[in-house]
Amino acid sequence: MELMDLLKERHSVRKFSDKKVEKEKIDKILEAGRLAPTAVNFQPQRIYVIESEPSLEKLKECTRYHFNAPVALLVCYDNQVSWKRPFDNKDMGEVDAAIVSTQMMLEVTNLGLGTT
Repeated sequence: MELMDLLKERHSVRKFSDKKVEKEKIDKILEAGRLAPTAVNFQPQRIYVIESEPSLEKLKECTRYHFNAPVALLVCYDNQVSWKRPFDNKDMGEVDAAIVSTQMMLEVTNLGLGTT
């Protein structure tokens, strides 16, 4: 898909199919996140794949915004690894996690799946 088409196509999904997402697709999504640029290339992101029923149930206890997705990717960052700006010590891990998430969301759309 052309980039501009991909950008126009991506939207938030609030009702998901209960069909499991294939491992090959999850791997491609994770690779898109791995390739994302991060501050000083420190790669502080940590991505947890939540797909087992018990884990998805725990997620539902934490947020009502799960929309019954068959898989969730929890994007975090390690603040012991993330780069801090020297002039104000701003932790860039939040920015890195947002960039990683965006790239993964675009790959999800490219694969014909949906995200929120």
